[in-house]
Amino acid sequence: MSRTFRRKNQQHDYEWVLIDWKSRIPGVRSPRHNPRSALGRKAIALYHSDSQMTMSSSAPRWYRKAYDHRLRTRNDRQMRRWFMDPEFSPIFEATHRHDANYSWW
Repeated sequence: MSRTFRRKNQQHDYEWVLIDWKSRIPGVRSPRHNPRSALGRKAIALYHSDSQMTMSSSAPRWYRKAYDHRLRTRNDRQMRRWFMDPEFSPIFEATHRHDANYSWW
């Protein structure tokens, strides 16, 4: 099912999208862009684009790689320690697909 078909006849509330965040003063009603102006259309287009970072998106690739590297290193140390001393009982951390994403947020 295409995204266009899913969003067909969908109504959006652009109240937060059209706020002029650069000239916002705390405690005062925020100025808003006109939805038909160039800035308003740009804000709405950015809102509907898929290039934004959201809570449902994953952590950046560099962070996931660093997180996985730390986890592998920790498990390797446990394994090497067990090889050196068979009496030592290693505790490995099982990997989970979303661990880096959970720690990022």
